[in-house]
Amino acid sequence: MTSSDFYLQATALPLLQGISAEHILQMQERKAMRIVSMEPEEGDIIQEGQHCRTLTMLMEGTLACTTQDEGWTLVEEVHAPAIIEEEALWSLSQRYNHTYRPISEGRLMVIDRHHVMQTMLHNEVFRINMLTRMSTRLERTYLCGQLHPTTSIPQKIERFLLSIASTQTWPKRLHIKMTTLAEIVGETRLQVSRALRQMEDEGHISLTREKITFLER
Repeated sequence: MTSSDFYLQATALPLLQGISAEHILQMQERKAMRIVSMEPEEGDIIQEGQHCRTLTMLMEGTLACTTQDEGWTLVEEVHAPAIIEEEALWSLSQRYNHTYRPISEGRLMVIDRHHVMQTMLHNEVFRINMLTRMSTRLERTYLCGQLHPTTSIPQKIERFLLSIASTQTWPKRLHIKMTTLAEIVGETRLQVSRALRQMEDEGHISLTREKITFLER
């Protein structure tokens, strides 16, 4: 890959947009950033609860993002270009909240925490990009909490999905028992079953045993 090709791919990543070619290539030469290939066969590349020591950015390919709790599992897709939980670098726990595994061939750009700190201190564009992403995430969380009360079971189900989702991509696959979902939304199992069938008839979801696939809107 030529230097110009590398620069074009790097600046497609949200945090590196607007940064000069000279700065990015200097980081590469100093080995402040490294490129890692990924294959579906290698399994999880990041696990929930794992300590976050690097800023990991998806340059090419697709990852499966898995979120688990007692009684349910949500699987989403992360498509390049994307950043993997940059907030984990600055949180009190500094641990990942989700598990990631490749579902296609691809490449990751990895920057050690020390170099991220140095870049934030000395590069205003990078600092602005980081703060913008953090602010957007906080705003999204705030607006989610300001949504109007739900008036139907399908709305309750979708509100629950949005509360646990970590990406803006579709489809989303929720592995859950009907009884568990009924308890979560505060309705009977029969009412939830009817609501899901209605959502399926309307083309919003696809149902299989203990799995709900929420389709692209």
